[in-house]
Order: sequence, then structure tokens, then C-alpha cells
Amino acid sequence: MKINISKNDIIWNYIGIIVSLMGNFLLIPFLLKFLTTDYYGLWNVFISLGAVSALFDFGFNSLFARNVAYSWSGVKNLSKENVVATDSDGVNYLLLKKVIKTCQLVYLIISLTALFILVSVGTVYVSHVGKSIDNNFVVIIAWELYALGIFLDLLYGYYDAFLRGIGEIGADNKARVISKLIQIVLTVILLFLNFGIISTSIANVAYGLVFRELCKRRFYSYKNMKTRLNEVGTVPISDTFETFKIVWHNAWREGVVSIANYISNQVTTLLCSLYLGLAATAKFGLAVQFTSAVAQIATALLISYQPALQEAYAHRNKNIINAKLSMGVISYIILYPLGLIGLTFFIPVINIIKGSAILTIPLLLSVGFYQFILKLRDCYAWYLGSTNRVVYYKSFIFSSILCTALSILFVGYWHLNISGFIYAQIISQLVFNVWYWPGYVHNELHLTLKLMFLSFKNQLIQTIKKEI
Repeated sequence: MKINISKNDIIWNYIGIIVSLMGNFLLIPFLLKFLTTDYYGLWNVFISLGAVSALFDFGFNSLFARNVAYSWSGVKNLSKENVVATDSDGVNYLLLKKVIKTCQLVYLIISLTALFILVSVGTVYVSHVGKSIDNNFVVIIAWELYALGIFLDLLYGYYDAFLRGIGEIGADNKARVISKLIQIVLTVILLFLNFGIISTSIANVAYGLVFRELCKRRFYSYKNMKTRLNEVGTVPISDTFETFKIVWHNAWREGVVSIANYISNQVTTLLCSLYLGLAATAKFGLAVQFTSAVAQIATALLISYQPALQEAYAHRNKNIINAKLSMGVISYIILYPLGLIGLTFFIPVINIIKGSAILTIPLLLSVGFYQFILKLRDCYAWYLGSTNRVVYYKSFIFSSILCTALSILFVGYWHLNISGFIYAQIISQLVFNVWYWPGYVHNELHLTLKLMFLSFKNQLIQTIKKEI
């Protein structure tokens, strides 16, 4: 079935991302006000450990999203590598149900595994870095609740992937907006009631439960989905295992990429808490949060286009591929610097709220530069992933290992403080990823940045004319 990413879907994708990020921004003044610097630093540790869910997910979320898109586009069978071209306009409901059943089994296993590790190893780590806080009992309770939220998020983490796979970007983001608003309100109320850092953990659990339930209801009600899937009948367990064998071929590669991204994005925050303490972690973590937020907004258009790119590749429609990729990449290149400049005007407000210089322009801009090259690399990797070719996994894991090694060298031995982490992140990406993968995709599609800018300009003019 044709996947149409409408203007409404794109708008809701921006709204969803902006509300999610603005929600975090809105929470920061309350967290800075009601939490001590150590507790705020500990919350950043929670976020970094929470991002470990990407490791346990092992790339299955994006993998199943695109396999749902392939099934929805009418492909006859899944392939371990690449996608068999199809000219069908109908939905392969049998294949879709196989993908769904396989997905549910996989996520049950990984969520239970994640819970066990988080409540064991994670608790030991949190207890260690939080030893400067007198009330260790509160620290442990807050972490265990946060770990529960991660477990629930993983257990039902496939429903939004299903929605994205069928092109329901708008519905996915409506659910995200509602859930985020509930999380914000609940966090603020609990902070005023003096629940402290536990407020964020409880609200995080509530967010996950509401978001997944809304996604689930929308998916099964879309185009009579539940009835059509029931008509397929029972999927034999042998088919489930066979489907798993096919998707595992790229799943472990996606998993390697997830590990690499986690290390590149989060390990420096964890190392910061070990080498420099929670106060420094609060500063570094705040800069990472702000710049990551800008990057998410700037890449929103390309993320919206992922299902359409997957369908276009299944039908080998090069014109659509080039047009969507050009719009997504160029919008990122334009929006990110503008957003980063805008953030600099927000720094005095944050420092006034906290009563100290917790964030500076040099720190924000240096972390921002790293985030820019990291997401630029990701833009091209997302396209390759959409074609079921995870050929970049080796270089991603190499850069993450290099980043970790350089971080330990620069900060642990040369005592460069926070700047050492930033140098390590930038160098590790400039070595290979940031220039090789854009060139790889440009050669394959016969694109240049000039052609992409022209395509972006022409599509923008056409859109404006339609509105007029």
C-alpha cells in the first residue's frame, strides 16, 4: 500500500519533537530549582544509563519499523541483505503478521534481560557515583523506578515502530505529545510535593505506559488492521523463528551501531561522573541535552521521510529517493546552526535560574560542533539503513572505541577536563565516518551537495506556490 507522508504528518513530527524537547527544557528550571547540583548531576547519569536501552534494543526498533514498511509496500519476502524490488501496491498481511509476532517475542526477551542488568549492575554503579549524596536510600529508590520505566519502554517499544512503518508519523507524534505533557505536569507536581529526584522517575514510568498504549490502539485500528491480521490466522512458531533468522542478519549489525552510538553519545557523560564528579557532569550533561535537542529538531524532516524512503527503495524509485534525501539533509544543514545560535541567547536565563555559570557559550558551541558532525553522519547512515544495508557498522564501532580511548587519555591522564571529552568525540568522527559515508551515498545516487541544494530550493519553491 502506498505510504504517503503528508504535510500533516511532517507538522506533527515537528510538534512531537519540539514538545518532547521543550518539555525537557521546561523541566530544567524546575529541576535546577528543586534539586541540588549533585542530584541534578545524578539525574544526568540516569539519562545516560537510560540510554542503555538502545543497547538492549540492539537495533531491532528501526529494523522492525522498516520491515513493517516493506510488508506494507507489498514485498513478497524479506531478505537478509538489501530489498527485493516489488511492483505490488497491496499489503502483504501474512508477512506483516510474521514480523509482528517475531517482534513481540524478541522484545519480551530483551526487556527482561535489560531489567535484570539494570537492577543489578546499574544499581551498583548508581550507588557508587551517588555516594556523595547523604540519603543513599532515595538514590536507590529513584534509580529502581527509573529502571522500571526503561523495562516497560522496552517491553512495548515496538508499537511506535509499527506506526512509523506504515507511515502513521502523525499518529505516532500525537501520542508522544499527549504522553510528554502528562510527564511534564506529573514531574512538576511531584517536585512541588518534595518528591525530589524520585519525581522524574515516577513521571518517566507514566510517560512510557501512556505512550505505548496510545500507539497500540492507533495501530490496530488503522485501516481495519486488527481484522485483517486476524484473517491471516495463526503464525506457526517455525515461521517466527525463520523470520528471526532473516532479520538477525542485520539486527546484530544494527546492535553494533547502537552500541557505537551509545558510546559516542553517552560514555563521555559516564566517564565525566567518574573523573570529574557530579558537578562537572551537570554542566557537560546540560550542554549535551541542549545540543542534542537542536539536532533532533533539525533532523525531524529526514526522520519523517524514512517510511517513504523505504517504500521508494522497494520500488527502486530513484527520483523520490533523491528528492526526499535532499530535503532532509539540506534542511538539517540549515536548521542546526540556526538553532545552535538561538541557544546561546538562552544561556543567561539558565545561569540566572541556577545562580551560577552552569552553562557557557564556549562549552555549548564546542559540544554543538560535535553533535553537528555526528548527526550529519547519521543522516547518510539512516538512508543506507532504509535500504537494509548496514554496511557502516564496523567504522561506527571503531570510532566509538577510539572516542573512549581518547577520552581516558585526554581526561584521565592529561587532565584536560571537559574539553578532553569534546576533543575525543570530534577526532573520533573526523577520522573516517563524517566524510566517507556522505561520499559513499553521493556516489551511489549520483548526487552532489550542489544538486541537493538545488533540489531543496525547487521543492521549497513548489511548496510555497501551493500554499499561495
